[in-house]
Amino acid sequence: MSKQIVDAELEQKKRRLRARMGRLRRRIDGRMRSSRTEARRLLSWKTYIRGYPGQAVMVAVGVGLALSAGLSARSLSRWFGLRIARQGLRKASRLFWQELGDIWAESKTASPAEQGGDDE
Repeated sequence: MSKQIVDAELEQKKRRLRARMGRLRRRIDGRMRSSRTEARRLLSWKTYIRGYPGQAVMVAVGVGLALSAGLSARSLSRWFGLRIARQGLRKASRLFWQELGDIWAESKTASPAEQGGDDE
């Protein structure tokens, strides 16, 4: 085989490898962008107010009642308000962890083509 043919084949392999590396970089960049977007959405309090308005109102009413009762530990409205707030926060916490679990499960179910099945 002549040196020119070997060099041409080597250049072709380099081009294919560079193209594959570019595709992989773009795929990784896209996944990173979507992960950042999802993380920003999960950490935003607005997401939970929109998603769980009932729990948000319940917690707000509970906190409001507790604060309106002042510092008296024996006040019935303070006790009732704190109880409502705790229940709302417990339920919101369960929903938050459930949503994180769902996101984790979705991230693990990637197709073979997404896992790098485009080998050449």
